[in-house]
Amino acid sequence: MGEEEAEGIPELFGRNVRKYRKRAGLTQEQLSERIKISQKHLSVIETGGQFASAPLIGRLSRELGVSPAMLFGGYAHEVNYEQANATVLLLRQNIEGQLSDINARLNRMEALLRGLGAGQPYTPPLL
Repeated sequence: MGEEEAEGIPELFGRNVRKYRKRAGLTQEQLSERIKISQKHLSVIETGGQFASAPLIGRLSRELGVSPAMLFGGYAHEVNYEQANATVLLLRQNIEGQLSDINARLNRMEALLRGLGAGQPYTPPLL
């Protein structure tokens, strides 16, 4: 059996928290401050002595920039929240620009139709 198979979930979870904390360049004190728990509590979690609650798993995931699945040893993609937020902002701006263009075209069409029929329904010409 491999090391990951032989250890329990709290130990695997704790080992991954430690790995991603160090990868993020954070001390236990810095991370515990950010996720609003004591340094001792974080130390106990990292050694597998205690399991984290669901809300705490969420805070750890966000601060470490990884998905919760990665903290459990999964192979999910790491999450770069800054990059994800920037992508969402760009998409929103793109969509807003497209909507603005569509609204401008609709306004031009309405003006054209008003000018053509003076209130009469528009009938397209026969080709």
